[in-house]
Amino acid sequence: MLKTIKLTILSLLCVVYGFEAFSQIGLAVKLGGNLSHANGLSFRSSNRLGFQVGGVLRYYFHSNMAIQAEPTFHLSRIRANSATLEKNNGIKKGNKALHSFGLPVLFKLNVTPSFALLGGVEFDKLLNTEEYLLNNGEQAFKGGYRTGYSFGAEMGKIYFRYRSIRQGTRIYNNWNADIQQYQFGVKWNIF
Repeated sequence: MLKTIKLTILSLLCVVYGFEAFSQIGLAVKLGGNLSHANGLSFRSSNRLGFQVGGVLRYYFHSNMAIQAEPTFHLSRIRANSATLEKNNGIKKGNKALHSFGLPVLFKLNVTPSFALLGGVEFDKLLNTEEYLLNNGEQAFKGGYRTGYSFGAEMGKIYFRYRSIRQGTRIYNNWNADIQQYQFGVKWNIF
């Protein structure tokens, strides 16, 4: 998966330098809150509050179209239910705060000068895999990179994103947690 991320970044750089006559590069920072929940055999939860902070690098290859990469740190909160509470390879019931690094690569379409639609693929890596353990002492969540998707809108400095990532686990029969997240926040353009 690391090769895929490197290839994506290299492709973006090639596009930037290949179409330099039409280019407009932008950089911004973003900060916001999120509501996360997970679905799966061990996870059923209502939305829990978290946050995200990151950057935005965009390249306009047309006057109203851009490729936008958003390296972001996420704190997502999900809740494990009691389905595997008694099992040796089960997990304790309760809230789990997952720290992850995400890299969405999005296509951006400016519908008006102050309103844009975005959508694309997201690469994600869980950072605190060692924090949550199964009843037998093994790590509950799998490490490594995952892919998901993200889409949303921007209205001036305000942004909204919906993201979906499948987090692999070692719980019981390797039950997964499908994490959905609604993000909202503010971004500030540097240039």
